Amino acid sequence: MSDVANKEMEIEPSMFAGSAADVSDSDQEGLRQKIAAPILGVDVSLWGDVIRSQKQYASQFENRRARGKSALLKLKRLILENEERFFQALEKDLGKSKMEAYASEIAVTLNEIDYLLRHLGRALRDRRVMTKPGSAARVSRRPYGSVLVMSPWNYPFQLALLPVAGALATGNGCFLKPSELAPVTSGLIAELAPKYFSKNEFAVVEGDGATAAALLDQNWDFIFFTGSERIGGIVAARAAKLRIPCILELGGKCPCIVDAESVNEVTARRIVWGKFFNAGQTCVAPDHVWVAASAAPKLLEELKKQIAMLYGEDPEKSRDYGRIVGAGHFHRLRSMLSDGQIYLGGRTDDATLFFEPTIITEPERSAPLMQEEIFGPILPILTWTDKDALLQELAAHPEPLAMYAFCDDRDLVRRLDNNFRSGAFCVNNVLEHVAKMSLPFGGVGNSGHGRYHGAASFETFTWSKVIYYKSGRFDFRLMYPPYNEKLINTLRRIRRWLP
Repeated sequence: MSDVANKEMEIEPSMFAGSAADVSDSDQEGLRQKIAAPILGVDVSLWGDVIRSQKQYASQFENRRARGKSALLKLKRLILENEERFFQALEKDLGKSKMEAYASEIAVTLNEIDYLLRHLGRALRDRRVMTKPGSAARVSRRPYGSVLVMSPWNYPFQLALLPVAGALATGNGCFLKPSELAPVTSGLIAELAPKYFSKNEFAVVEGDGATAAALLDQNWDFIFFTGSERIGGIVAARAAKLRIPCILELGGKCPCIVDAESVNEVTARRIVWGKFFNAGQTCVAPDHVWVAASAAPKLLEELKKQIAMLYGEDPEKSRDYGRIVGAGHFHRLRSMLSDGQIYLGGRTDDATLFFEPTIITEPERSAPLMQEEIFGPILPILTWTDKDALLQELAAHPEPLAMYAFCDDRDLVRRLDNNFRSGAFCVNNVLEHVAKMSLPFGGVGNSGHGRYHGAASFETFTWSKVIYYKSGRFDFRLMYPPYNEKLINTLRRIRRWLP
């Protein structure tokens, strides 16, 4: 990212790789045409009017708690009153079953809204700070103003509306740019938003890379981006140039470490579920597995059994197994099949974008499979015999969003926890931490910066203003010139009691 951040740059539409053309479902053609005309119109000046109205809306911070509660209740109504339509949209975009769509998209978002509603009053209350006699101080959390949320395609409902909920709860106006690669879900959000919200509260604009590039030229007060590391670097560079604070939720290769004593049915089932949920298109999915060499054959056999248990002998017929989002991503994944030996799976279907759950052994370390975030249903299995050598291998990769360990070896768990930076470190489970609204979610280093979910959302979408009161009746004369050495010695003695 350094080469991007260190030079003046103009944002070009071509920088935002990926377009609606990658989504090959013919049922989505009408919505792809709709994307060409954003809901707020192609006239960029209209965006400016909305942004200014959102800034004005957020500036009325005295009643921000009441406004936050009202906005959250509207968002909850939008979801509950259109739940079935969202199920249909998610099925068309990603082949999601109703159960998977509810658990990973709708339920998570509703739980976040409920958490924010329960804690909003206390979280946004001014906090008094102890000061010396003759003074008083408090810290007030204030909304930024107009918040731009740019969301990805892999969880097009949750990753769009969950940060929107945080922005609205704290009294901001919010402007959402959903992904064009999930056009049915994005189109539905764009259709429904003006039915529940005024534009000064919440507005949606659809579009492709050209729209995203134009949006980054606007006068935002805060930017929240979820997506790839490459685009995240562009967003961060632009935000820095315009001095706009931003949050980046990116990705990375999340490793999963398994020791010999932990290879069993439960471990295999949890890995299979976490890896192949949403057809592997999850930023916190286990990217690859490091297993103790002596237990590798047993783990492979258990993984094979669990894939059959969860998705049947033919996953293509399973109603619970998703599809790849578009042709471009599909072909990228298929090109990775030659980067190692296929132990299981490997079948694909261009017409339906079906990609069988696949396990690869002996992957080439220099191949794209091991250098890029896979973001699909391919699970490389690597082996280790020495803990120190394993830790060196793990250190060769940038910081991931999550690191997973299925280990009875307490020393190995301790070293993984203490010696590596990752957004989360989870023992004996995968993915589950993301759904816990009491836990902050986010990355570190290469996987992003900033946190949201639950209490963290109150901090992320607000800034702290210090209000300090000083009595006008008493004045500390020693603080005023002229100074001398005797005064300095006096100050040393009374330092603790200085104002």
